[in-house]
Amino acid sequence: MIEIEQQYTSKTYLLEGLRETLKEIEAHAAASEHDPEGLKKEFQWLKKSGLLAVVLPGEPLDFNFPNMTAMLELLKEVGKANLSVGRIFEGHINTLYLIHLYASPEQRTKWYDGVRDHGHLFGVWNTQAQNGIVFLKNEEQFQIQGSKTFCSGVGIVDRALVTGNIDSEDRKGWQMSIVDMSKIGIDRVDQDSWKPLGMKASRSYTVDFSGYVIDASDFISPPGTYLTQPYFSGGAIRFAAVHLGGAEAVAEHTITYLKELGRTEDPIQRMRIAKIMMQLVSGRLWLEKAGHNYDEWSNTSGESEKLIAFANMTRVSIEDICLQIMDESNKCVGARGLMAPYQLERIFRDLTFYLRQPAPDATRLNVADFFIKQKKTYGFGI
Repeated sequence: MIEIEQQYTSKTYLLEGLRETLKEIEAHAAASEHDPEGLKKEFQWLKKSGLLAVVLPGEPLDFNFPNMTAMLELLKEVGKANLSVGRIFEGHINTLYLIHLYASPEQRTKWYDGVRDHGHLFGVWNTQAQNGIVFLKNEEQFQIQGSKTFCSGVGIVDRALVTGNIDSEDRKGWQMSIVDMSKIGIDRVDQDSWKPLGMKASRSYTVDFSGYVIDASDFISPPGTYLTQPYFSGGAIRFAAVHLGGAEAVAEHTITYLKELGRTEDPIQRMRIAKIMMQLVSGRLWLEKAGHNYDEWSNTSGESEKLIAFANMTRVSIEDICLQIMDESNKCVGARGLMAPYQLERIFRDLTFYLRQPAPDATRLNVADFFIKQKKTYGFGI
């Protein structure tokens, strides 16, 4: 495990207790899959450690400064402890980043204070099926009709960034809003919709928001802003970091398993370990460079296409790396190592499912298109 504290030596405060918090989360990961309270304990621990507020103004990873490399390292370490926790934590960070980018000063103050003073957990819920979200004008307010799917963290997320279509006199298009989840009854949650191979603890249920009344002050920015580039596509490096954390957990558990069985002297096993670790180091290098590029290019005019292309390359490269690490681990441990109570059984399920992000082939085609349009291919972010 990379020394996380070293990442923040120049910051205003150290993330005290983070290592112990991650150990607690990892130790509880097997039980959390079946805990009726979901990941409530884990996010209480994260709140206590200060991580829910880590990106707010004046905090170690303040969005107002170039901190993406350290942020990706943090997301990787949380994902390594528990991929479901990493998924929800990444959603929290994503929401706060969208608030940072697009909310008014008054809105930022209100929602940031919710995190600081009350430990509010945020989430982004954008995915929907045929009965998706629409905002209907109702005198001076709006009423939501429709549902969202894959709502990670239902039951522990306090404020959800919910997107949907709006068509009123002054607003038309895809609108961001913040919903107070304390006003959504449990009867609006379809728990039967979530029967996945892995990531069960993320509780990514379907939620029906129909009838929820929302004030215009809870709309973030004009419609269409959610898809603004390079931030929309560039954000893929955050979930890729969580993915790599899962792969790092696979690598560590694989080596531990072989040591326990006394199989580390086998030359074939050592070759497999070498392949696993070379892939893992490649992933770390991709993340490090992606973080540096994001900090350099995200606020530089004319660099959006480069940022998006490199983010897409990072995302699909880390997906391939994770799959190769799992394949080599599978050969190392065999059927016995892939059964409970060994942790690899759960981590394999979680990572296999979590890697299924939207449009992987289209992402690769977009990378190709970027380079086809270039006059030269050298010097690209390396």
